[in-house]
Amino acid sequence: MPFDAPGRTQIDARGEPVYHAKDRAAYRHVSALDVGNGLVVLDRPTTGVVMDDVRVDGGYRVIENTGIDRAEARVVGLRVSNVTATNLRRGFARIRYDSRDGLFSDITASGMLTTGAHDLPCGIAIADDASDFRFERCTMRGFQWKRNDRQYWNGDGFSAERGNRRLVFRACAAWDNSDGGFDLKASDSMLDDCVSGRNARNYRLWSSINASRLTSIEPVKVGGIGDTVHFALMGAKAPGGAPIVIRIAHLVVKSAHGWPVFDVHDGPVRIIIDSHDIQVPPGTQLVRPRGKGSVPGGITWGGAPPKL
Repeated sequence: MPFDAPGRTQIDARGEPVYHAKDRAAYRHVSALDVGNGLVVLDRPTTGVVMDDVRVDGGYRVIENTGIDRAEARVVGLRVSNVTATNLRRGFARIRYDSRDGLFSDITASGMLTTGAHDLPCGIAIADDASDFRFERCTMRGFQWKRNDRQYWNGDGFSAERGNRRLVFRACAAWDNSDGGFDLKASDSMLDDCVSGRNARNYRLWSSINASRLTSIEPVKVGGIGDTVHFALMGAKAPGGAPIVIRIAHLVVKSAHGWPVFDVHDGPVRIIIDSHDIQVPPGTQLVRPRGKGSVPGGITWGGAPPKL
């Protein structure tokens, strides 16, 4: 549908936030230019907010969940679907507090190279204690943060913090971000048929996770001091040192360069792979331990291991 098609609400936000949502509010058939910190602002506790068939070109962030005067703003039952957003300076959405039961589907968002000292870009950022969110057919692309060459260049497609729980990413993709495609610390979460490509670290996983089919394509370093790898696995730091467990039903890795497949940091990690299609140059490191990182007993393969 064209950006300015008849029957759509046209908004030139001029760098300002637009809608401050209340319970059961619905925002449909909207085309917006240059939004500020939220086309939809969730700054109070809400239930059942709907956003559907929305186009955004230019702006800071499309969905912002931050309470008024630091008050908590739990969001329950948020439904976001059929949204295309381009030229975003900070991100598509930030979800916070103990928000829960959300669904994002059919979302395509693209960022840009940002240079602000504090404007860490991220396509979809989940924080605090948010839980039970599903992301289906969502693509986050080009969220990049340019800093000094001796600094870490953050910028993720999808990010979730410790305290987040039961997140599902189904048929989602992350491309061309300056750090992680999927940078996930959440517990009890699942990656189902996801693709990550041309990010510095296509997958950066900090806790146990189940995955069906995972595809990693040619990591690319935009700049800064971070690594360039397919999977960065951040092993357990907890007392007792129990390993995190990464289970992948089918692993696809494709690269013309010899970036390490699994880069293991901080502690032990258990890796279980049922089947695989790994196409990388001869001599590519399958596992590279860093610091206290290790894979006790090696990777568990459901069939024959790859010959690299």
